[in-house]
Amino acid sequence: MSKLDIVLIPKIMRKNNWINGAKLMEKWFNDPSNSQPTLGIPSTDIIKMDWILSYPRAKTVYDTLVREKVWENAAAQREIVGMLKRRNLLSTTSQQFGFNKFNIPLIDKDAIQFRVVGGYWDMAFGDMDDLRAALARFIFKVVIKGEVSPVPNTSSNSIIRYKVTISEIGIYARDSYDFNDAPGEDQELGNWDKDDNSVGRTIFNGGDEIKNSDFRNWRKSHTKGGDFIVYSDIKTIKLNTPSTFEFNK
Repeated sequence: MSKLDIVLIPKIMRKNNWINGAKLMEKWFNDPSNSQPTLGIPSTDIIKMDWILSYPRAKTVYDTLVREKVWENAAAQREIVGMLKRRNLLSTTSQQFGFNKFNIPLIDKDAIQFRVVGGYWDMAFGDMDDLRAALARFIFKVVIKGEVSPVPNTSSNSIIRYKVTISEIGIYARDSYDFNDAPGEDQELGNWDKDDNSVGRTIFNGGDEIKNSDFRNWRKSHTKGGDFIVYSDIKTIKLNTPSTFEFNK
């Protein structure tokens, strides 16, 4: 009996109502051959934050991120200062900074914090559903909008400190859609059965075992199969009380 043709996997996904997982895999099959996700054609219109947050395991991480105000911690502040310097926003006058919610790939480099959704145990024993089929383990990233202003120095005319005021945050999901492995490894992607459209974690569930190498081998035999970065849309939160901090120039 021949092994399952992996181009049938999106069909099996659709039979299980894993629509977003099917759409992303169909994109991979249709994109030009590419093994470097950051050089591929990004996906920006398939995954929506409201859909992601309908899954409790993702909503829990999101809610914790917001509750802990991760944009205020020391690590975030270091990233914010670096972002402001990189964008040449430290001057003698107040400067606005923000993010373009309609071009997530452009603002990705300015993210100042992140949180991971999906650890080892969750991946090994968690629910088999559309979120896992589409994104598996992914991250929430945080961008900010606000103002940076020089702090008046009463003792001299030089500027030695700046004040950052954060008025709005944006949160989006990012994932690398690829089938790459570390040397000597070959990630298992479950067992897929085209006869009853079932999907299981082990051979005991029936069907054919599929691994990352099956996709890499398919790419070698075709002119398609392109790795890419997945971006969701962005969810924004306007802060009732702006967050502020100061730093030395």
